[in-house]
Amino acid sequence: MKKLLVLIICSIFVLGVSATNQKDEKIPAAAKTGFAAKFPTAQKVKWSIEKPGEFEAEFTLNGVETSALLDAKGILLETETGIKESELPQAVKATLAKDFTGYKLDEIERVTDMKGTVTYEMEVAKGKEKQEVTFDMAGMIVK
Repeated sequence: MKKLLVLIICSIFVLGVSATNQKDEKIPAAAKTGFAAKFPTAQKVKWSIEKPGEFEAEFTLNGVETSALLDAKGILLETETGIKESELPQAVKATLAKDFTGYKLDEIERVTDMKGTVTYEMEVAKGKEKQEVTFDMAGMIVK
């Protein structure tokens, strides 16, 4: 019975590793090369397909959780970097204080698109109500 249990566990592990490798194989080499050129010191890189033609690399950079979105040619489309609430611009903090009093913030990220435009995304929650909100640098709600 123990041998059967060990065999089942080993089989599940092998299938999981195989599925991960197959997923990684679907990432174009150009996307991986473009990523490596932009983030040579990235650690713990995990790839996924965001949508057809767009590939996301989640990784740690200088101890900070970060993600990068690249196209099939390896062009960087967007980066998201986890930040602390204290790192938000004063204008964003002011809007949060005015419009989101009593809300808890989670998953705060600085998002930089391919044009260099910076926005701030976060999840706000109050009780059972949760929503994702995006602010521009001036503290205006974008989404």
